[in-house]
Amino acid sequence: MDMSKVFKSSLGIKYPTFRDYPLHSGEKWLEGKNNDDGAEGLWRIHDNLYDLNGFIEIHPGGRDWIELTKGTDITEAFEVHHLTDNAETLLPKFFIKKATSPRSFPFTFHEKDFYKTLKRRIIGKLETLPKHLAIKSHIMTDALFASYVGLFLLAVYFKSFVLGIGAGLCLGLVTVAAHNYFHQKDNFRRFYFDFSLMSSKEWRISHVLSHHMYTNTISDMEIAAVEPFLQYLPGEKNLLVRYGSWLYSPAIYAFLFFGFFVKTLLQNYLKSKVTAWPTLLPFTIPVLAWLLTGQPVMFCFGMFLWIVIMGSIHFGIVGLNAAHHHPDIFHDGDATRPKSEMDWGLFQLDAVMDRKDITGSHFLVLTNFGDHALHHLFPTIDHGYLEHLYPVFLETCAEFQADWRLVSQLDLIKGQFKQLAKVLPNRNVPK
Repeated sequence: MDMSKVFKSSLGIKYPTFRDYPLHSGEKWLEGKNNDDGAEGLWRIHDNLYDLNGFIEIHPGGRDWIELTKGTDITEAFEVHHLTDNAETLLPKFFIKKATSPRSFPFTFHEKDFYKTLKRRIIGKLETLPKHLAIKSHIMTDALFASYVGLFLLAVYFKSFVLGIGAGLCLGLVTVAAHNYFHQKDNFRRFYFDFSLMSSKEWRISHVLSHHMYTNTISDMEIAAVEPFLQYLPGEKNLLVRYGSWLYSPAIYAFLFFGFFVKTLLQNYLKSKVTAWPTLLPFTIPVLAWLLTGQPVMFCFGMFLWIVIMGSIHFGIVGLNAAHHHPDIFHDGDATRPKSEMDWGLFQLDAVMDRKDITGSHFLVLTNFGDHALHHLFPTIDHGYLEHLYPVFLETCAEFQADWRLVSQLDLIKGQFKQLAKVLPNRNVPK
């Protein structure tokens, strides 16, 4: 389906090349950005082009971030992912020339505006916080993974599908928790995400580089990936999509993990005909259960399918109802701020709501996409620190008259279904 005839950007963003490519792969999204961003095969930051080839192997965050983004505009990712001035100091060494075309995106990062002001204050606050807050996140995440494996083995040993539900819940929780880690520099915990059948490397593109930077716009892969079945942007929709999606959404939740796995296999095959080793990680657990319990191999894999479905349902319910879909949240096509007020941080607040049921609990924030506004503004910061950043955040919001919205989980669940049914754009300009 040609979604370009349905959804138009109110931000003035060109309809992304390959947005409607059936596979919705991160690789294709990046290929489209290569066509659209005016980076000329280099790395674009604001209106300058840099050659970072010599920096790939020594990048402190890992080679993925540099290698994947060659030929694209990385302005937002560069500004948001670096919490010191080290990267900015190094940049002039790699400068090649000025870009010859304007940026595709309207977002700004002026020193005296909301985001850069907040960023300076957050950096100062982080220096005063104890390191054990991140260690608590590590312990919780490791414990959830261990619980998943333990409950999986018990479910197979006792042939208990009830224990399988418990294992599936732990799988869903550890998958969300692992999302904390694929935002950060290379570390082993990011691979917990791959045990869900999804790919942490693919999500570094679709979630980190796309969704986080261009939230709820036509350049957000997480919007495009569920189309035409779930259509969150305002525009022409038939009755089945508007209201039938309320009924078939649970089926989509149940098979999210499987769908992403099939997409990863196809992407690997089309690119190199080789399966990347993280793709095999999920299958180590049913094989372990078979070796340790002596149960038939088919039963072990049947339980695996059951557990994956349970985890996928949890992940789908939490993920799609976490922060971004409600009629009062900005979706591309809605009225926008004036160009003079297109600060990236303010835009992020327009595209998110937080849940009062989740905020305040380290465990719930880590496992339910909590403290979502602060996480979007500073995605590399461990979730354990976020609750301690609120005094600085709220003070800066008040200073710039920025609207941080806190609602209930139920409000967002109801709002998500209302947004699916929404056809007319919101004409109220964000404040």
